[in-house]
Amino acid sequence: MEITRPRPDPPSSGSGHHREVLWLSATELWERFTFYGLRALLVLHLIAAPAAGGFGLTDADAAAVYGLYAATVYLSALPGGLLADRYLGPVRSIWLAGSAMLAGNLVLAFADALATFAAGLALVALGAGTLKASIVPLVARAARREGRSLDAAFTIFYVGINIGGIGGPLLAATLASRFGWSAGYLAAAAGMALGLITYSRIARLLTDPADVARVPAPGVLIASVAGLAAAGLLVATVPPVALVKGFLAVVSAATVAGFIYLHRCAESDVERRNVVTLAGLFCGAVVFWSAGEQAAASLTLFAARFTDRVVLGSELPAAWFQSLYPAGVVLLAPLFALAWTRLARRGADPDAVAKFGAGLLVGGGGIALAAAGAFSAPQGGASPLWLVGTYLLIAIGEILLSPIGLGAAARYAPASRVAFATGLWFLSLGLGGLFAGLTGSLFDLGSASGLGAAFASIAALLAAAGTIFLIVSRRSQGTASA
Repeated sequence: MEITRPRPDPPSSGSGHHREVLWLSATELWERFTFYGLRALLVLHLIAAPAAGGFGLTDADAAAVYGLYAATVYLSALPGGLLADRYLGPVRSIWLAGSAMLAGNLVLAFADALATFAAGLALVALGAGTLKASIVPLVARAARREGRSLDAAFTIFYVGINIGGIGGPLLAATLASRFGWSAGYLAAAAGMALGLITYSRIARLLTDPADVARVPAPGVLIASVAGLAAAGLLVATVPPVALVKGFLAVVSAATVAGFIYLHRCAESDVERRNVVTLAGLFCGAVVFWSAGEQAAASLTLFAARFTDRVVLGSELPAAWFQSLYPAGVVLLAPLFALAWTRLARRGADPDAVAKFGAGLLVGGGGIALAAAGAFSAPQGGASPLWLVGTYLLIAIGEILLSPIGLGAAARYAPASRVAFATGLWFLSLGLGGLFAGLTGSLFDLGSASGLGAAFASIAALLAAAGTIFLIVSRRSQGTASA
């Protein structure tokens, strides 16, 4: 695979005049508002009794459905990126992806059968993955046109992501609790509509002469339709938990094959060692995201069933607590960025493996707080402060770990396979979602003690992984200084 320098983009009329990065960040804000608004409702809606407008699923099946949904979002970024690169171009792909998310939420709002609901989820998941893969290169393109550094552009973009993640659960859960589930999904659909309106302000300005629409070959179209039909058949006929287990086996095998391929492509001992490092970071990321994705599953069930949510005489919606996670990232990320800058100036900035280890340990501490809250929950419910502390520590763990992960492929992959390694890295989020989806089949999420056991097990896994990372980091530093 040949690596070429990116072709320079034509300058815009007036550097920064159109504020394209800001408009793209606002588009992503509304897309994340939609995504997290739906995410906040999903498990609670699935387990709700039919008389309450739900589908009456078991905890295990509801968690499995969420795991499949989360995994599909991240895994569809690969074919979504291919669609943008080879056929539509990123500008048109965002129109298609946003429209799919809007349509999917409308289907969810009016679905009265589980099969219809699953179709709506699939539309949203495929749209979210495609949009994720398409908007990132446009942010880079806009940054070059405006003369911004990529770090500055993606910092603005990252803030937009988390602001949307705060607002989505708050509004969707509020409307769902007052007017029914449909109102929550309609709020998510309205968010995506606003995102498309926002995007329309700058889509024309981002168009590049190279973004020419191409008609896929007949074989590609046939394979795509056949793949979607097969996926639909599996979802319709295989129980959710069994489907998660099968999907997990396939994705795990593909991951192992991907790293074997990278190792064989390495052209030196240094590159081969770097691939091993990348594989280790990948495993750590899977462990962390299997905990982070609990926010929409077991942690939300803990909030709904065993947390005292009455504040000033009013009961807060359980899904509101999911907003604490992105709020913690927004508030604390700038402080950590400042700390890393100052440590780097002193030559004391921790290496990537050490930051990963710290992120895993802090995240594990957050899940341990949830375990303590579940085990000690009184009859009236545990204090909401347990969840506040849990989400705060998970947010800190993400701040420590996620930026390293985003650049891991570029830093450790063989120079000729960076793009492939980047796509492979996204599988860590998909695998994390699948593992989170299995929690309900391994533990009794309907009891406080069962939730406590689930949280304690996850916390122990993160603590063990974090400890291993810190030991490896210390030994590597000792070897380097010897």
